[in-house]
Amino acid sequence: MPERAIVIVLGTADWDQPIATNQHYVTNELAKEFDVRFIESIGLRRPEWRLRDLRRIGRRLAALVTRREASAGVPRRREHIKVITPLILPIHTGAFARVNQYLLGRVMDRAAQGVAPAKLLWTYSPVTYGAEERFDGFVYHCVDLLGEVNGISSEVIERAERRIAPIVDTSIATTETVASSLRVRGHEPILWPNVADTSAIDGARSGAGDRVAGRVVFAGNLAPQKVDFPLLRLLVEHDVDLHLAGPIAEGGGESSKEVEDLVRRGATYHGSLSLHDLSGLYWSSCVGLIPYVINDYTRGVSPLKTFEYLAAGLAVVSTAVPSVSEQQGHVAIRNGGVDFLNAVTHFSSPPSSAQEAARAKIAQQNSWVGRGSTAREVARSLVARKLSRH
Repeated sequence: MPERAIVIVLGTADWDQPIATNQHYVTNELAKEFDVRFIESIGLRRPEWRLRDLRRIGRRLAALVTRREASAGVPRRREHIKVITPLILPIHTGAFARVNQYLLGRVMDRAAQGVAPAKLLWTYSPVTYGAEERFDGFVYHCVDLLGEVNGISSEVIERAERRIAPIVDTSIATTETVASSLRVRGHEPILWPNVADTSAIDGARSGAGDRVAGRVVFAGNLAPQKVDFPLLRLLVEHDVDLHLAGPIAEGGGESSKEVEDLVRRGATYHGSLSLHDLSGLYWSSCVGLIPYVINDYTRGVSPLKTFEYLAAGLAVVSTAVPSVSEQQGHVAIRNGGVDFLNAVTHFSSPPSSAQEAARAKIAQQNSWVGRGSTAREVARSLVARKLSRH
């Protein structure tokens, strides 16, 4: 059996965080063909003195002391994936940057150990401290306007993205807004909007109960920089059966009081669910929400939940996030307020079989089956280039 190439994925998240994101799915897809080593977040966002971040720091220190690997919580980890917890200072300027260059270099050397026909770096962080010099191919996969995230230095991100532009082999952007930002900084990105794990959602249908008329769901990070909590309050004040699932303020900020207020007013909060349990909630609902505030950060967001909702036959009602497109009878875009409420009410009856089928078809065209194949082809081409030189 031929040796597998090694792909190092430098993430901006921990492997076992409550919500699986693009980088978790890409890692799993690459592992179908390559040996993948996922390096957890190097701390682009400065930690806050909140229990959430203190627990994360504690887990990371414990992992380093015991040399254990991170949990493979969500999504399930395939064979050929190793998760590495780095010790990096969450400050990326001045003397701290010089220390981090040394520390990340050691992590990269350890991660890339082994005989392989080629070794690639697939990074979600533009801050690499020159680690790409160790590899035969270099991919930058940008899924957010990182410089707009609270707690992340916009200057650090811009400087890093400009530095890697002339040397990266492939740049990938999830939205046109992100792509435009990268072009200004010297990149020539290809556009890969977020997609969904449609097969897992479809597989959960048989165990789900009947749909509940009027049930509306929002699944995602309940973060103040993302979610329009006054809009959700408007829904519950008009007796909408609102169900929420996901972590509270994962990645910074505080919104526990806002979630508690919604629950007092009649919303149901399910906590963080596995994809299987979340899919069951989808199949019991009629409408999926993307109730985002519109700001410099969310203008660059590509909500993969759009296609998760559609895969479960839900109508989707979204605020005017640029990456979400209106689709007559299936996806409605509203600016908020009463217009948003009216759209939710309009779709509150259980969908017909024909509507379910049409929505599932849209979702299947935006699934990880196709995207995973494309990602492996990008990596495969870089491996082939390396081999052709020998």
